[in-house]
Amino acid sequence: MILSRLPAFLLCLLLVISPLSQAGSFRIVSLSPHLTEMVFSAGAGKYLVGVDRYSNYPTSTTKLPKVGDAFHLNFEQIVALKPNLILVWQSSIKPQDLQRLRDLGLRVFVSNIQTLNDIPNEIEEIGRRAGTQRHAFSTAEELRHRLTFLRLQYASKRPISVFYEVWNQPLTTINGQQFISQGLALCGAQNVFADLTPLAPQISRESVLLKNPQVILLGGAKDKQPSWRRNWQAFPMLQAVQQRQIIGVNSDLYQRPTQRFIEALPELCNQINIARKAYSQK
Repeated sequence: MILSRLPAFLLCLLLVISPLSQAGSFRIVSLSPHLTEMVFSAGAGKYLVGVDRYSNYPTSTTKLPKVGDAFHLNFEQIVALKPNLILVWQSSIKPQDLQRLRDLGLRVFVSNIQTLNDIPNEIEEIGRRAGTQRHAFSTAEELRHRLTFLRLQYASKRPISVFYEVWNQPLTTINGQQFISQGLALCGAQNVFADLTPLAPQISRESVLLKNPQVILLGGAKDKQPSWRRNWQAFPMLQAVQQRQIIGVNSDLYQRPTQRFIEALPELCNQINIARKAYSQK
C-alpha cells in the first residue's frame, strides 16, 4: 500500500489536515430550512444528520431527526447527534440559544443573508467547511451567472409597482432590503413598501390602498391564497384588481434564500413582465 511507504510524520500530517468529511465522520445539523437546502446545494447532503422542524426540502430531509425550531431547541438531542457543524440563521435564532450552542463547544456557522450574492457565497462557505468545495463552487458560479443574466435582461424595462403579502393576519410585507424585494428589483419591479425599516413590517390594509400597487403577490400557504385574493378583490379601485394582477406564488420557493429561489426568479420576472405588458396596453 502506497500510504504505508510514507514517512510516519507525513502520514500523521495528512490525517490531521484531511477534511473530516473525507473520513466519513463529518456530521451537520441545520436549524433553518434555507440552510438545509444550502447543504444539498453545496453537495454535502449526505452529511446532514438533523434538521429543524420546518425543513421539508429535499423530501429526504423529512426523515431526519427534528431538533426543534426558532422557539425551542432540543439541546440534548443536538449534542447526541455529535455534529461537527451547526448551521443557524441569525434572523431566527435566539441570542441565548446561539451562545448555549457555543458554550457546549459546538462549531457554529451563522447565516446572515444581506444580498442575493450572499446566497452563492454561503453555499461556497458550507462547501469549504464540509470538504465539498468542488460541487459547492460549481453551483455558486452557476447561480451568479443567472443573477447577472437577469440584471441585464430587465435593466431597461419600465418599472412596475408591487406589493408582496407575506401574511394576512396581521398583514405583513417585506422592505427593500429583504432578499425577495431584491429579487423583484432584478425583474424591474418596485416594492411599494421598500422604504420601511423592519425586514418584515406589519402594515394596514389602508396603507396598501394608498400605495395602489399595480401587482399584488400572494405568499403564504397555497390553500390560504384564494381567501387572500378575495380579500383584495373587495377593493375594485385597486389597479391590481382592475387589471387582474393578483398573483399567487410558491412561498417555499420565494420566501427562502436558496438555490431554488434564484432558479425560480425567471418565472417571477416573466409574471411581472406579463403584468407590465397588460398596463402598456391600457
